[in-house]
Amino acid sequence: MNRTARDLLIVVVLVFGVGSIAMLLAHVSPLDGFGALFDGAFGTRSEVAETLTQATNLLFPALGVAIAFRAGLFNIGAEGQLLLGGFAAGWIGAELPLPGYVAIPLVLLAGALAGGAWGAIPGFLRARFGANEVIATLMLNVVATLLATYLVTGPLQQGGAGASETGVLPKAAHLPDLLPGSHLTSAFGLALVLAFVLRWVLQRTVFGYELRAAGDAPEAARRAGIDLGRTALVAMALSGAVAGLGGATIVTGELHRFNTGLSPGYGFIAIAVALVGNLDPLWIVVASIAFGMLQSGGIAMQAEAGVPREVVSLVTGLVILALAGRRVVASRRIA
Repeated sequence: MNRTARDLLIVVVLVFGVGSIAMLLAHVSPLDGFGALFDGAFGTRSEVAETLTQATNLLFPALGVAIAFRAGLFNIGAEGQLLLGGFAAGWIGAELPLPGYVAIPLVLLAGALAGGAWGAIPGFLRARFGANEVIATLMLNVVATLLATYLVTGPLQQGGAGASETGVLPKAAHLPDLLPGSHLTSAFGLALVLAFVLRWVLQRTVFGYELRAAGDAPEAARRAGIDLGRTALVAMALSGAVAGLGGATIVTGELHRFNTGLSPGYGFIAIAVALVGNLDPLWIVVASIAFGMLQSGGIAMQAEAGVPREVVSLVTGLVILALAGRRVVASRRIA
């Protein structure tokens, strides 16, 4: 059994084992609970669309997290990068009404640049001063939330916008729907293409080799002439750019404006998605759909079976802890 299969087995055991125990403690039948989960995630076309929408929202930051993790860096700041990417897309999209063939690429690029700039900050601190990127990215999440709130309610407030959101994007800046009447847009296809491209880059390019070498054997990579500081900076910037692109797709595809509450924690859940996918972009696609099922079906669990919403959060947290701990133990054994 390979590493990815073992990680998936760990996730299945945690989800069904711990989830069942939590439901029993809440006096709910696990059969009813998991039945409601699958029914809420795949029962109708609209529910399937919502599951894929949630998967898309997780896939972008998860791919971003995977880039940093592959370089041996722990990017815990995808939430802030996603948020600022969404703000940049929402503000520019509402401020510059343009034809669709210009507006959509522009707002997506704005989101990627904003997220990339925010990700580059801890990358620079790591490269220049050896700062711990875990602490830096965690703190920058808070700063990003406060900064976005300040900008959207202060100097960059747009006329007619609410207290914590930008103006409405013109229809030309909306991503095309894949299923009319749902939130599923072409962002799903864009995320899939990005996953395949990223896998090719990691497996077939010199940059991908340097990234993996810096993460797997940093001392050997340094002796081979790889600039670890530059690699850290570029990896964190790209990681943030992909997460920021995800925030832009939420704004242009679902909300059609930026709102400070656009993410219920996608950037944090994405850590679990990336770990479950063993940092392989294609397996991350599978993991994002599984977690998308938890996100969309969790509502049905609560409504139909009376399962406390905290059960889903508990399972997600345990997945993160178990897989992160497993990677730490494995890295120490290699060292």
